Amino acid sequence: MAVEPPFSRRTTGSQWVQDDFPNTARTALNHLLHDLIDRGYIEGWIDIDKEVRRIARDNPKVYSRDKVASIQDARVSTETILQTLSWEKVFDFCERLYSHLASDICSWNGFANEWEVEIPREEIQNYISDELQRIFLEEHLAYSFLQGEIRRRGRSHTRKQLSKAEPTLGDPRLNSARKHYVKALAYFEHPSKPDFENAVKEAVCAVEAAARHLFPKAKAKTLGKVINRIKGTQEGQLPKPLADTITGLYAYRNAGDGVSHGGADGGKATRHIAEYALAIAASQIILLHEIASAAEADVPF
Repeated sequence: MAVEPPFSRRTTGSQWVQDDFPNTARTALNHLLHDLIDRGYIEGWIDIDKEVRRIARDNPKVYSRDKVASIQDARVSTETILQTLSWEKVFDFCERLYSHLASDICSWNGFANEWEVEIPREEIQNYISDELQRIFLEEHLAYSFLQGEIRRRGRSHTRKQLSKAEPTLGDPRLNSARKHYVKALAYFEHPSKPDFENAVKEAVCAVEAAARHLFPKAKAKTLGKVINRIKGTQEGQLPKPLADTITGLYAYRNAGDGVSHGGADGGKATRHIAEYALAIAASQIILLHEIASAAEADVPF
């Protein structure tokens, strides 16, 4: 089940926090670390401190694992460094907490004379992922924690469109389109250096790849030519007003400032425009797929 925003955030219209990991979020992250250690989900403060120091590029510190005072020193060191890390590095730590510090919980089975896994690493990672996502929502951070990666959050409408497109992009004919679309998302969701120009370009490339492979009989190499072959007023054709929306996005890809050909007369690709392009491209791929599927269903055998 997806983690939902808490009541305090559902009832306010505050802006998403971008390019920051506020002190309140760092405090919540510290609470999570205490929780994980109490549950035995990660080894302890010494391992956490080692990882935090690595990310901060501080020299490693030697601790004694069998001394309480040494463990307490590692805890204090971890908490101090987490408060001073740059916001990007804190996000790096969140990813490493999931990928590197989580491990299986095992117990010794004397009868079988072997170690047995009580709680698998995957289950612990799921817990960490859910709790990090909960912190991000509570703090209204403009990022999501998905499958072990920090991703820039899009509007809920955009997310819904992307989720609708996922089953469609599972069609083997859309392998190329899916690769372009994944690249578009990666450019858009990069936590510290999003590339909105390339996000738009790859989103449009995904639509173009989808059109070419869904309508091979059109024998066209560009999106515009494919759309011209399939638009019309007959059943199974793409109505001209809708065809214009597809070619319109394609035209922006060619004219947008820095998007494809360095054109400066199409306007800058901002985050809002890139997100719009992602949502529209997803809808266009779904539409083209449905038109192609309907045409195939009408073929008699």
